[in-house]
Amino acid sequence: GCMLNGKLYPLGHIERTEDCYTCTCRQTEIRCCSLFSTPVSYDKENCKVVFNKKSCDYDVVQKNDPSKHCFEGKRV
Repeated sequence: GCMLNGKLYPLGHIERTEDCYTCTCRQTEIRCCSLFSTPVSYDKENCKVVFNKKSCDYDVVQKNDPSKHCFEGKRV
């Protein structure tokens, strides 16, 4: 298997790690890609970015009321 951030994963395809990556574990290496994209265009004055580990993505929420989402522009 492969060790990643202190956790042992089996050989083969890993759909989702605890840290929100998808990986391929081989005898000699492990390759991973993130399952999330980073918001870049949003109202930085009134909004903030928080990581949602349940959905493996970032949420853009209002600074004064984090229960409300902000409109987002494009993601990278």
